[in-house]
Amino acid sequence: MMRLSLFPRLPVLRVLGKPLILRLLLLLLVIEAIFLAESFTTLMEHALRYGGSAADILRLLSFKGPEILDLALAIGLLIATYFATQDARNRGELVILATAGIHWGRIVTFVLVLGTAGGLLSFLNAGMLLPMAKFGERIALADLQKTYVLTRIEEGAKETTLQTIRDTTFIATPPRPDGTDPRGQLFVFQPDVRGLWRAALSQSWQVSDPAPADTHKITLKHLTVLEGPYPSDAPAPALTRFATENASFAFVMSDALPSPDTTRSAAERLLDLNRDAPARLANLITRALMVPMAGLLALAALVAGGSGPRRHVALPLAALLLMSGDVASRALITQWADVLSSPALISVACMLYLAPPLAYLILRGEALMMPAKARV
Repeated sequence: MMRLSLFPRLPVLRVLGKPLILRLLLLLLVIEAIFLAESFTTLMEHALRYGGSAADILRLLSFKGPEILDLALAIGLLIATYFATQDARNRGELVILATAGIHWGRIVTFVLVLGTAGGLLSFLNAGMLLPMAKFGERIALADLQKTYVLTRIEEGAKETTLQTIRDTTFIATPPRPDGTDPRGQLFVFQPDVRGLWRAALSQSWQVSDPAPADTHKITLKHLTVLEGPYPSDAPAPALTRFATENASFAFVMSDALPSPDTTRSAAERLLDLNRDAPARLANLITRALMVPMAGLLALAALVAGGSGPRRHVALPLAALLLMSGDVASRALITQWADVLSSPALISVACMLYLAPPLAYLILRGEALMMPAKARV
C-alpha cells in the first residue's frame, strides 16, 4: 500500500528537485517570452499611437505576465515533471533509490507537494496579481493617452492637430520649416458665445499650469477675431472683425479627455473570501487544482507509456486529459458551487481532479522506479 508523508526524504529531493524545478522555470520563461512576443506588436501599436516610449511598452508588457503565468503553470509542470522523472529513471537513479529502501510513493508525494505549492501560487496569482494587472493595464493606457493629449496641447506637433475641449475647437498648425514660426498658429472656434459664433487666430500662444493641479491655461496673444450671429437664418449675416492683444482659456484634463473609471470591474476585483460569489471561488479552486493534477498526470503518463510506441503519445494524451478533465470537472463544480459549502466544494474538487491519477498510480506505481527499457 502506498505510504505518503508530508515531506519527501532528501534523496528524492536531490534526484528530482533541482532538475524538475529548473525545467519548470525554463519552460515558464519560454512560454512567457512567446506570449509576450505575441502581445508586443499590439501593445507597441497602442503605445506609439499615444506617443509612448520603450519604457511605456515594457510597462504594458509587465501587466501581461500574471495572465500568461496563469495559463502556463499547469502545462509547464506537466512537461517538466515528465522529462525530469524520465531522465532520472532512465539513468537508473530511481532504481538506486528503490534499492536503498525509498518507496515509489515518495516520488508521488514530492510531485504532489510541488504541485500543491504551484496550485497555491496559481490561486494567489488568479485572485490577486491578475486582477491588479488588468486594472493597472487599463489605468496605464488611460494615463498614456492623457499624457499624449496634454503634450499635443502644450508642445504642438509636426502636423496640423485638432482638439476639442468642452465646446471649443482648437486647431494648431505645425511650425514653419524656416524657423520663423516656432510654435505655429492656433485657430480657435467657439460655436455659441452669448448668441455669437467666434473664430480667432493667434500668432503667439502658450500653455501654462496654474494651481490647482491638473488645471491648464492657454494664453493667446495677437489675435484676429471674427464674430457672427448664432444661429442665423439670414442669407448673408453680418460679420464683425477685430483684433485683440490677449485672451485666455482655462481647462482641466477631464474637459479634454474623460477621467478613467477607477471602479474595478468584475475581472479586476481582488480576491475576497468572505464576499466573493461561490462561482468565482469555484473557478479559482479548479484553476489551482490543475497544477497538482498536471504533476500526477505526468507520472501516470510515464507509467502508462511503457517502452513501446505508447511512450510517444503518452505526454500529448496526458495534456489532453488535463484540459478535457479540467473542462468537465469545472462544469460540474460550478453547478454545485451554490449548493455545497466551501469545505465540501474543495473536497469534491480534489476528488475530481486528483483522485483519478492517484488511483492509477496506486495500482501501477511500482513501475515508476524501473527504467522503461528494463520492463517487458
